[in-house]
Amino acid sequence: MQVYLAAVQAQIEAEAYLSAEAFKERTLALTRQAVAAAPAGVPRVVAFPEVYALPLLFWLNTPATIKEVESSLKAGLNLLAAELRQNPAALLKRPWPDLLYHLRLPRVWPAYHEAFSSAARDSGAYVIGGSFFGPLLDEEPARALHVASRSSYNWLAVYSPRGRILARPTKIKLTGNEKHAFLSGAPFGSQVLHTKLGKIGVLICLDAFHESLVERIDAAGSWLLVQPSANAAAWNGPWSGDASQVEGQVWLREGLAKKLAGRENLLYGLNPMLNGDFYELHFEGRSSVAATGEYLALAPEPLGDAAIGAVVELADARG
Repeated sequence: MQVYLAAVQAQIEAEAYLSAEAFKERTLALTRQAVAAAPAGVPRVVAFPEVYALPLLFWLNTPATIKEVESSLKAGLNLLAAELRQNPAALLKRPWPDLLYHLRLPRVWPAYHEAFSSAARDSGAYVIGGSFFGPLLDEEPARALHVASRSSYNWLAVYSPRGRILARPTKIKLTGNEKHAFLSGAPFGSQVLHTKLGKIGVLICLDAFHESLVERIDAAGSWLLVQPSANAAAWNGPWSGDASQVEGQVWLREGLAKKLAGRENLLYGLNPMLNGDFYELHFEGRSSVAATGEYLALAPEPLGDAAIGAVVELADARG
């Protein structure tokens, strides 16, 4: 069986996060670009980057001045101040970054869900949505849409080609910045999902560099590992772990092509990467499609949008 694998490389464009309509239009455009080269009738998997949807928390239906301040800290405080004017007692419930996520994410979720559900239906693809920060959400008749976890996570939703949510994978291992943002690491479980194409594993960014987690994805029977990423470092600059090495070279050398080698079930990997500026953070990275020991497709530059895709053969690779 042939499958088309696509990794979206997306540059942050502030205008795309100002309204639900703009976010949907941007997400649909990137998805269509990602599957433009897919052969007709071939199943598709499209993956978006880590924190692709995070700017929605700050910019969706908020004053234009919010995106012009110099830091995410100041922007968050400005937004929280506006929220507390309506409900000052909310400040007593939790630390302020976490409180902001709890107040904003239920308002942002409808725009997120509509954009990625539409993208999946429009493209006929399994779509791994971009992640954001906040509590898990649920919906049921008596309570409607509501917060379903006390903690906040770095998480995303995965959509079937019919536009339904299959899973809500959460990040397990956190960076220092994420810990300072009052996020929690999640237990293992939601990171493996069973589809009509077989089992797919999702490890958000840092998680996929941990051998123990890749081992669990492999042992669970996944043939595909998706690693949505947002790397806040210069791709051609010094590596954060050793300044004598180059960030991008280390990323590719230690990335999915190496992680897939010799596994029992894992055959392919998708690494969609975010680019551009979000307040004080600057992201760079080259999206890729990987197989054991090699990259089947690699974005030519570490900045800007790019559609990276490859046709893979599951039956041949497993036989």
